[in-house]
Amino acid sequence: NVVYDESQLQHNLSAAANVSPLHPVVISQFIDNAQEIDIDAVSHNGELLVHAVSEHVENAGVHSGDATLVLPPFSLPEKDLDRLKEIAQKVGKAFNISGPFNMQIIRKPPVGGEDAELKVIECNLRASRSFPFVSKVLGTNFIDVASAAIMGVDVPKPVDLMKEKRDYVAIKVPQFSWTRLPGADPFL
Repeated sequence: NVVYDESQLQHNLSAAANVSPLHPVVISQFIDNAQEIDIDAVSHNGELLVHAVSEHVENAGVHSGDATLVLPPFSLPEKDLDRLKEIAQKVGKAFNISGPFNMQIIRKPPVGGEDAELKVIECNLRASRSFPFVSKVLGTNFIDVASAAIMGVDVPKPVDLMKEKRDYVAIKVPQFSWTRLPGADPFL
């Protein structure tokens, strides 16, 4: 159920307790009209080596594996790209990461003269499904960089691939194996 005020919350919690008083209720807060952003990165001993910022076409709430990603981002201002890199640097340093990691960030558009609100909603210490995509688009094999970082052998110097201007835009669209699933409904 989605609730918009305290009375609806009270009603739904009471109804849930009547159905099953022994099972807890999970409450999640959603940010309306928010955008989701992916950051794929590699660090070595907490130092950011490479990172990629991909923008979701859909609003926040669509799982990243099912989302359409655009790289380089088409609507993020340079200031937000700098802030997103800073977030990646801080996460890499805080966890002393040596290897790949992936984050999902929620971006709430700015109000008035304020900065856009950026919130990390997920961080995975692994290569994501978008690592091959960002590697191809940015011309740097993130898995090679991650392997070097993990092993501590021939670790490359940090480079800001997002600062390089490109004359193209790449789009990752989810691919579903409907033909391998007899009877599956291909319409989501």
